[in-house]
Order: sequence, then structure tokens, then C-alpha cells
Amino acid sequence: MKMRFRELLCLFIFTLILNSCGHRKNPTGGEKDTINPEIISITPDEFSNLAKRNIEVVFSKPIERSTIYSGLYIYPPIQKKKFKWDKNILTIRIMEELEEDTNYFVTFTTRIKCEHGNELDQEYTFIYSSGNLSENRISGRIVFEDPEDSNLPVKCTLMAADSTFILSRKITASTFAFENLNNIEHIIEAYCDKNKNNKYEYGKEPYCYLQIPAEKSISIDLEMTYSDTLNPELKSAKAIWNNQIEIIFSEVVSGLQDLSLHSTDSISKPLQIITQVLKEDRIMILTEPMDSLKYEARIIGLTDKKNNTADTLFIVLNSNVLIDSIPPKIISIEPRNGGTVPTDEPVIKITFSEIILIDNFTAKLIEAESSQKIPLQVISGHSDYFELKPRQKLTNYTTYNISIEVKDQNGNKLPKTNTSSFIVIIR
Repeated sequence: MKMRFRELLCLFIFTLILNSCGHRKNPTGGEKDTINPEIISITPDEFSNLAKRNIEVVFSKPIERSTIYSGLYIYPPIQKKKFKWDKNILTIRIMEELEEDTNYFVTFTTRIKCEHGNELDQEYTFIYSSGNLSENRISGRIVFEDPEDSNLPVKCTLMAADSTFILSRKITASTFAFENLNNIEHIIEAYCDKNKNNKYEYGKEPYCYLQIPAEKSISIDLEMTYSDTLNPELKSAKAIWNNQIEIIFSEVVSGLQDLSLHSTDSISKPLQIITQVLKEDRIMILTEPMDSLKYEARIIGLTDKKNNTADTLFIVLNSNVLIDSIPPKIISIEPRNGGTVPTDEPVIKITFSEIILIDNFTAKLIEAESSQKIPLQVISGHSDYFELKPRQKLTNYTTYNISIEVKDQNGNKLPKTNTSSFIVIIR
């Protein structure tokens, strides 16, 4: 009898444990992460002497590490540096001698994203010194051509005389001030983003462009007007990788006549351009690997949307020794996966995270039921954007699968073959 009681007791305890465990489930989903990362702290403190020191940045959440390369700006440029990560902590190791008695501006832009794709909550700029801290100052009023615009925030960008980015700021007051500047010539570009698309719209938004001489303290007004007859300028140039350059213009442009790159040394060796992609206010350039310290870009016939044309423009950029090791990604594909198309001659549109050459691109279109392969024609490519079209009409009420394989110029491949499907439905 006692033995029977013990058996029943053990069975009861086992059942309780089993039921308890049965209610412990791993998360199967949840709300999408929409929280923007922040910079919690930075070491050393702002205005400290940066000579022979590293910069340690603590973010509020883990960062997509590849976004640091395009989202971090340092002026004057520090060419020899390394990034070291420990979870959400970034250490920037400075591996070169800094310029004497110079202020360094370290800017973290909203191009920096967390692992879930959320942008940095704001743009951060920290000022450090190398030797004595420079204290030049530019200040003044903001004057609007249309008084009704006076309640709009002004997006203001400060650049060096060669259009290299230093810092940007959103100004909501009627006055402005840039302090702790180096004793150099500056450029100020400002506009009101009335349609909130983060771009200046010619003729639709008030705009100002000023060249500021090197003075200890200067007072000048930003006259925000709608009249802009200025030719487009080169705003900044940056080597993202050792074979990829980004040049940003002062406004959206419609085209250019010629672009060339040469080393700035006495040899003036040309840097071969493999392809270039013009996108609104910037151009991405894929080149052969760089083997000089600095390059000069020359652009002839840069034309904006109002046909203002700059004859010849020059800008100097530092090379980059980093080799791209980030695999390309598919940003979007149309028709979307599982969607329908109302035509038997659909155009397939694919956007990648970087420039892909046609020779490194493979796409297959296969009828799902019969496994018949449909030949494809590449309408446009050699870019981060491809358009494809089937060489024969597709069958109504039929499912088709698209499979894509790509690699970038450095051989980095998509992690796996990307497959998408759509249905032709013509009513």
C-alpha cells in the first residue's frame, strides 16, 4: 500500500513538472523594433586634447557595423584609423600624428543604423583639439525673403573651402553661431526643408550659400531666398572603400559631361573608373583599387535641374585602405514576393545595397508548374538598380519564380540565392 502511494505521488509530481514546462515557450514574435539608437557617452570629453588618444563611443543598442563607414565624418580627415567593437561600444583607434593646434570635428550622422535598421536618433558632432583649441567664430541673423517662412527650421551645413563636410545643424532661432572653428575659409549652405524630404528643392524652398573668409570672429546674415542662379558645386568627396568613392553636390543635378580621377602627387596617375551612378545630389564611383594617398576628382559640365552648368570643378579626397568585405543585399524587388502583375510582359525591378556589375549578376525566371526557364533581357544595370524583362510573353494565371545570384566587385556574394515569386493575372 505504501509502495502504491509513493508511485502515485511520484506520478503527480512528474505531471506537475511536465505541465509547468509545457507552458514555457520561447518568444515567437513581437512588436517590430522602432526605437532609434542614441549615443549615451563618448570618451574623452568634448574639447579635450585628442593627440595620442582613442575615441570610445557607447551606443544605446548594437549598431550595424558597416554603417559606420558611410555615417561617420571626421574633419580634418584622419586617414589611418581602426574601428574596434565590443557589443554596443565602438573604439576609434587613431594611428597617425594629428595636425598641430587644430580642432577636429567628429560627426555621427543618421546614416548610422542599429541592427534592426533604425537610424541614429539625431546627428551628433563632438569637437576635439590637437594642441591649442581654436576659437574662431561665425555668427549672424537669419533673414527670410518670405516672412511666412520665419517659423521654419533651417538646415545649415558648414564646410571647408574645398566643400569638405565639417558639421550640420538644424536652427530654429532667428540667429545662428558656429564656434570653436579652425582659422580657415568656410562655406555655409542653408535651406528650409518645406516638403520634409531631406533635400533642397530648387525654386520651392528658401536657400542660402555663402563663402566665409578666415577671420577670428565674423558676423554675417543668412539671407534665405528663392532665387538661385548659382552653378552647382562639389560639396564633399569621400572614399567609402579602397575602390568606391562618393561625391556629393550642393544640389540635385541632372547630369555631367566628364569625370576623371588622378593622384595628387607629381606623377598624377589616373585612377581607372569602372562605372559611376548619378543619383540626385550625389554620384557613386566604382574604381580600380587606390594606390595613392590622395586623389583629385575633376568634373566637367555639371548641370543642375535649372540648366545652370559649372564648366570645370575640382575636389581632393583622401584614399581609403579598407577593402569592402560586406556582402551585397537586395533592398527591394518588384513585383513583390507573392504579388500579382496585370501584364504578360512585366518589368522586374531590383535595387541592391551597392553597385553591381552586369557580369556579376545572374537572374533566372522559371515557370513554377512546368519548370520552364524563361530567358531574361537586362534593360538597365551596371548600377545598384537593375531592370529586367522576359524575352517572351508570360502565361496568364501562372506563377513564376525569380532567383537572383550576385557578387560585388570584391567578390562578396549574397548570403544565399534570393528567390521571389509572382503571378500573372490579366483580367
